[in-house]
Amino acid sequence: MGTPTRFPHLIRDQSVVVRIVRTKAKSTVSGFCYTVSWVGPNGRERLNRTDFAEAEAEARTKAAQLAAGIAAASMVSNSDITELTQAREIVAEHGIPLVSAVAEWSKAKSLAGTSLINLCEEWSRKRTASVQRVKVADAVTQFITAKNAAKQEGTRTYGAKLKPVSEHFGEYYLDSISTKDWTKFLARYENGVTHNDIRKKIVTLCRWSQKNNYLSEDIKPEIEKTDRHKEERSPIGILSPKEFGNILAFIRKHYPQHLAALVVAGFCGVRGDEIQGKRDKREIRQLWSDIHTKPQKNDYAFLKVTIAKENTPADRIVHLQKAALAWLKVCPNPHQGAICEEGAIEKIRLILRKAKFHLPENCFRHSWITYRIAVTQDKAHTATEAGNSVQEIDRRYRVPKPRHEGIAWFALRPSRSKNKK
Repeated sequence: MGTPTRFPHLIRDQSVVVRIVRTKAKSTVSGFCYTVSWVGPNGRERLNRTDFAEAEAEARTKAAQLAAGIAAASMVSNSDITELTQAREIVAEHGIPLVSAVAEWSKAKSLAGTSLINLCEEWSRKRTASVQRVKVADAVTQFITAKNAAKQEGTRTYGAKLKPVSEHFGEYYLDSISTKDWTKFLARYENGVTHNDIRKKIVTLCRWSQKNNYLSEDIKPEIEKTDRHKEERSPIGILSPKEFGNILAFIRKHYPQHLAALVVAGFCGVRGDEIQGKRDKREIRQLWSDIHTKPQKNDYAFLKVTIAKENTPADRIVHLQKAALAWLKVCPNPHQGAICEEGAIEKIRLILRKAKFHLPENCFRHSWITYRIAVTQDKAHTATEAGNSVQEIDRRYRVPKPRHEGIAWFALRPSRSKNKK
């Protein structure tokens, strides 16, 4: 059949009608464009073709498809449509597709038989029998109080991190918070480290709640079903030997009372809180009596960490290099009691930053670990002295440096007269 002379041209299949409309188009070879038009499930739809034969073929195909759909739909009763609508409404509140819900029910039914509902009710009774509901704000308060009572620094470790949780979910019951709720809450923390740290604190809260019958012990807490974020690796800040030499000279000249703390931090890698005392235990600091500068025969000088950080080796010693011995020797007397005043490392940081020294975070410990490994090429031994694992040292503390820079670090010596900045 050739191209008709009259338009619109109609293609019929049962009760379905598809129209072909012709319009002028200078851009086509024939000078015309043919538009196929029909009414489908989404309303009026169209497609364009430059050749009538192609447009007619598309129209016949579409008419046949629509006619087949109408025929199939005619076999569905009103009661079938009502049941389908009701089924979709039932599963909608659980956020799962209807087919998935039916498949899950079928599997459960095959396992439980006719007693499926009875078994679910019995399981629910056992799960909740000993659980006491508690609001999130109350759970956080009790959790931190319990940690403080157990001398686990609840306020310091968890207070700031769980405060947003109390503010956001305070009046909600803890067992009512879903995985979706926790995920939405954690989404506010874009930094991977912060996100994972907050999540970890909430996980600890929920596990404590399980032990205290606020959450069922038989069910994995919803927070643990959330995803961890990828953590961007933070740059590790260290000092150069020259920078540390200038800092030593500056502190010796202007703040000699802090020199011992600086020496132990930079030449022994002892943690700041192990030197100056934790904020809530400032009276427990590194002692001169634990610094053995005069070795016995065939032995070496060493420092014993007076009070090591929790969850790290409790008894830890660090070999005292000649640099450390030389600088400790010029520290002001008397070499008795604590080697520094309370919060000395924090005070040193404030002093040096005010004096415009380059001072990355935790740079004394980072630098000692970096240069000690550069000299010895022994990560395991350095990790033991630092009170860390080799994995943690590579991930958070060490910057690869050549051996000559490590030698330069431990070659620093005090001058006979106090140096200027």
